[in-house]
Amino acid sequence: MNEHLEELVDELRGSLRRAEHSYYVSLKYTRTVDVIRNLIDRIIETLEQVTIVLLDYNKEKGNISEIPDNLIDRVNIVKELYAEDERFMDAYELFFFLRKARRQTYTKSEEFRRHVAMTAKVDGEEYVFNIDLMGEYYHMLEDWVKHALNIAFEKKEEEY
Repeated sequence: MNEHLEELVDELRGSLRRAEHSYYVSLKYTRTVDVIRNLIDRIIETLEQVTIVLLDYNKEKGNISEIPDNLIDRVNIVKELYAEDERFMDAYELFFFLRKARRQTYTKSEEFRRHVAMTAKVDGEEYVFNIDLMGEYYHMLEDWVKHALNIAFEKKEEEY
């Protein structure tokens, strides 16, 4: 593994740590919609980092010649490279959904309570983002990051 890829992996781990803190500390204790939105941003940011790590790994292996600057092009290349990998297909489906949700107007409910929620309309449907759903998203993110790191380190499934 080259030095650049190691730096990217460190950035990815840092991004996951920030998402973890947003979920386990900030959201659990402050219980505000702003923290839910921040966690959505962290999940999006971490999935962007997963994309960059996978592209850099594939560039190092000679599977691709260059890494595009455009995020959508990057994601599409990763989706092509790992088309058989259900985990990454699910990850990028969530990625695009959260990007859309983040841009929508939203309403707040039950702030400072256990059932704090952000409600947003995405593609004509109303979605409620609450602590439980954000926890599911965080745990899926954690699994995708571990999977990407296993690919980058060419290892079988392990804990990081």
